Amino acid sequence: MAAASVTSSSELPECPVCHDGNQEPKILPCTHLVCKKCVVSWLHKAGVKGGCPLCRAPILPPTSQGQRDLDTLVNDLPTDLATMALVDSHKTLSGKHVCMICEDNTAATSFCLQCDVKICEDCTRKHKKIPGTRKHVIEDLNKLSPQRLAEINRATCNVHDDRPAELYCSSHQELICMLCATANHRSCAEVKAITDVATGKRTKLEQQVQRLRDMETALTAQIKEVKDMFPSMRRKAKDTFDDLEQWVEKRRQEVNILIQAEEDATMTSLAELEKWRAALVLPVASVGKLVQSASGGTLLGMVNSLTSRLNDLESQTGTTRKIEVTDLTFNLQKLDQLKADIASLGQITKPATTTTTLQQTTQPAPATSTATTATTRRTADKPRGAELAKVLSAGDRVKLAGGHRDWTGTVTAIPSRRAVSPGWEPAGYDRTKWVDVKWDDGYEDSYEMGFMGQYKLDLV
Repeated sequence: MAAASVTSSSELPECPVCHDGNQEPKILPCTHLVCKKCVVSWLHKAGVKGGCPLCRAPILPPTSQGQRDLDTLVNDLPTDLATMALVDSHKTLSGKHVCMICEDNTAATSFCLQCDVKICEDCTRKHKKIPGTRKHVIEDLNKLSPQRLAEINRATCNVHDDRPAELYCSSHQELICMLCATANHRSCAEVKAITDVATGKRTKLEQQVQRLRDMETALTAQIKEVKDMFPSMRRKAKDTFDDLEQWVEKRRQEVNILIQAEEDATMTSLAELEKWRAALVLPVASVGKLVQSASGGTLLGMVNSLTSRLNDLESQTGTTRKIEVTDLTFNLQKLDQLKADIASLGQITKPATTTTTLQQTTQPAPATSTATTATTRRTADKPRGAELAKVLSAGDRVKLAGGHRDWTGTVTAIPSRRAVSPGWEPAGYDRTKWVDVKWDDGYEDSYEMGFMGQYKLDLV
């Protein structure tokens, strides 16, 4: 009868492809866990270049093609030993509980974690009395879980698979038994107990995992910051322009109030002018009509009275009545500056350099000199003749133009530091149009690169 505490099959890790218990879970480069048979089956269908069935990331390196059969290549992938141990523990505890020491199918009630066997009550009592096993840890089968069983170190020796591994040789990176330690690893520098070595390795791995978690946390924060950046920009732009609109509207209302106050004051004065103008209309019209229509004698007879009447009108209304209206002015220069400032408002700017706070180990890029980079560019362009003479520099690899000789060498000086053949100096000799070259066989000479229209060198 199965123990009540045994983990159900639904709680065990499953292969995400076949959904069966991971018989031999392989860790793919993308870190997905897929059982070996599914990986082999998948690659048989998709070929060596096939990717992970879950994320399509490459499973095998491109160099694997044509090297060995797929089964061997997949077998070389790392196995998830922790999951495998949990599956094996589940199989052990879910099987029939029969004492593995007695031969009469007696029901087992306990499990010896050191011997890795199920034992009955009678064998349990004997187990605790025998000197060699009395210190073994024995647990109740009904309370023992696959997780607990998987945590116990039950690794076997790399050489003797029937012996438990008790030591670890750091020199050979092997799990070994006591027999191997005395026979084959006596001269090794570091042979320690598995628990001691595992503790140090576990600490280092936990520290590395923590660094990766910190990197993940930093990336998560950075991603969130970037995602929140643009909504924040929009909110800031909206608030800024809303404030600007409110300020402009408020200023417009203030200006309109000023205009209204000035208009009210001016209209009062204007009403007085209208009254004065109305008082002039009829008298001026009647006097003007008399002046135009009266005969000379009549006009002379009325001139004194008309003059007196007109004088009275002038004295009543005055001759310099005028309303001074205050004009509304705008400083257009400041307005233009304001428009320019608003136009520049909300410009998108990017930092000169983008920095990442994550600490990560990177390989330094190989140093490349400016001359080497320039040489690579010139070699790609392959300039010749006069064009090459303009860009050629010391250190460039060259050959003789025209293929007269299969020589290759290196430019050593521009312009030439070497003298032309002793006693021979052509008319109009120009040292700047000659180049010194040292050939790979050690021979050195000077060659024209422009003198008298001759170009003796090409880039390799």
